[in-house]
Amino acid sequence: MSPEPSRLSIEAIADRSLAANGVVDAHTASELLERLRGVGLDGDVTLDLSGVDFIDSSGLRALVTAHQELESSDHKLVLSGTSDAVDRLFDITGLREHLHIA
Repeated sequence: MSPEPSRLSIEAIADRSLAANGVVDAHTASELLERLRGVGLDGDVTLDLSGVDFIDSSGLRALVTAHQELESSDHKLVLSGTSDAVDRLFDITGLREHLHIA
């Protein structure tokens, strides 16, 4: 049995900006974190979530980890294009007060 294809695609849209499309869950969160880390810690990073349909706790953990790593280097992870469902998740979890959401 072959592995299931990733339900998340991540593309670079500028020097320090990525766009994610699909689902951020236990199967794809590590891929997202790896791509965010790949941008480096030498400046702010923007992640466009307008194409993300769903984020679970694993996805939230990836975002929080990237956020903390950038903050420790005096930079920010800026999340943009969040859908109503993702905005609601940030509200419910209390993360809106801690993350940088454009």
